[in-house]
Amino acid sequence: MEPLENRIRRFQNGPPIEIIETLLNSIANFFNNEIRLTTNDDNYQTTLLFLGIHAVALTISEGLFNKTGSGGYKLFLEKFVDGNTPETKFSEIAQYVHNWRNILAHQWLGIGGYEIGYDYKTSNGWENRDGIIFINPEIYCDHYLRAFGSGGRIWDYKEMLTKEELQKAKQRLLKKFLSK
Repeated sequence: MEPLENRIRRFQNGPPIEIIETLLNSIANFFNNEIRLTTNDDNYQTTLLFLGIHAVALTISEGLFNKTGSGGYKLFLEKFVDGNTPETKFSEIAQYVHNWRNILAHQWLGIGGYEIGYDYKTSNGWENRDGIIFINPEIYCDHYLRAFGSGGRIWDYKEMLTKEELQKAKQRLLKKFLSK
């Protein structure tokens, strides 16, 4: 790991790509290795999958787009995760998943748990069954991980932001980096 002083200087004096791609590469090369394991070999770690993907989504949506909460989560899904078919447009159920993640992270038990179900066997990314949103976590995870793969949409962030917005993203990420 590079010395802290060098990293701070590089982030402060470099173009926005320095801090943005350090963040994205770090998530892609380290954090996502753990997320990938949550759907392996029928040893599902579904709670960790939802907590982890949500953490990344909010980190990126706030850092790059200055969007937080359920709106930031939905934006992340729309820009980077959604597939081409209705049952893989996870942004359509963003509010349900966001609420579910909040229950998992902050209270564990909640009425929102009656709105979400998991089905690893369905061929759909998600579907509404009598008012309950059933998600195939494996398909959800696969779509998320594709965003970070070679040619994944996460790497197109430069086309989504103006030069001014890239500078603002740099400043937001730098402020967070220095605050903790």
